[in-house]
Amino acid sequence: MNIEFWIFSDTWLILVLSYFIVTLSLNLEAGYTGIPNFGKALFVFMGAWAAQGIGIRLAALFMQHYDPKDSSLLVERLNSMLGQNYHSLVEAAGSTEANRIVAPHIYDFLFAHPALDITLFIVILLVTLGLAAAMGLIASYAALRLREEYLAILLLSFSELVVMVIFNQTDSLNGGPKGLWAVEFYPDNRLFALILGAVISLLVFIYAERLGNSPMGRTMRAVRDDEVAAGVFGRDVAMTRLKVIMISSMIAALAGLVYIEAKPSAQTLTFNRVIWTFFPWAFLILGGMANNKGAIVGVLVFMVLKRFVEFYVPQMAAGHSAAIQMLAAYLSNIIVGLLILLVLYFRPQGVLPEKPSKTMDLDVVLEETK
Repeated sequence: MNIEFWIFSDTWLILVLSYFIVTLSLNLEAGYTGIPNFGKALFVFMGAWAAQGIGIRLAALFMQHYDPKDSSLLVERLNSMLGQNYHSLVEAAGSTEANRIVAPHIYDFLFAHPALDITLFIVILLVTLGLAAAMGLIASYAALRLREEYLAILLLSFSELVVMVIFNQTDSLNGGPKGLWAVEFYPDNRLFALILGAVISLLVFIYAERLGNSPMGRTMRAVRDDEVAAGVFGRDVAMTRLKVIMISSMIAALAGLVYIEAKPSAQTLTFNRVIWTFFPWAFLILGGMANNKGAIVGVLVFMVLKRFVEFYVPQMAAGHSAAIQMLAAYLSNIIVGLLILLVLYFRPQGVLPEKPSKTMDLDVVLEETK
């Protein structure tokens, strides 16, 4: 096998780490609680928007406040260069025409002021979690009132409306179709994204494992299996769903923050339903619902297979007809559907089926009650 196949790029690894985070968040909703969230792309996008539409403006505000002289000179040069009339660096940073020009200057300012850089990162992290929690709260109202099939359609439609219609068609929010350059926190942005993604993935996995084996995890399973019975036994079904959706939304947004740090110039259309909703569902179905290790395995198996197809198939299709080359270009997406169908038919429980949650030994319980 070609050695180049096994030399994974940092971009590919960051994408895999982002998928780890998204799939684990989806597993908390769909796997453990039975919430069919087909709007994951929206919550991932919230993390990206925190660093793009909001983060770059906050960074410009920091520079404008702490370095007013250079900020004013930069705005004057922009107005002269572009024939515009920007009144502040913040306004220029949020403009699609000027954003790509001022962004490198803002990066240099942040790199030269580590304390401000760290402060801004903490602020963006909090903004990411806050935006996702707010969107999760909105989505939870639908989850409390709709049956599964209607909820899935509503969340998918809600995601498409917000990302593909509102944000993609409104320049003032996130630069419209062109997008904005996101704020960077380290000169080597991919190394930063790689470390950030690895740390967040590990923390999310540990959290998901502990949550799944906690009393809350057993409540989530009870709600998934029979919400009426769970309510009869005193479990607050509505509050359980609300908590799970909000927590999962915040986790998914962290994946968007990791991804946008690796590709700060990513466009709004990058966060579409195929890549950030359907793919995580495929990973989860392949690996195993309500099994966090299975979610990780599903991502790894699928992504390596996808890389294999994208690496070798175009080479084999080279020199053939245009139809064959076009088929080769879209073959990885075709495999998604086929793989899901095969797994659902032959092994619906996934590669790693769900395991019973860990509970305390009866002897230990009796001992503690004495």
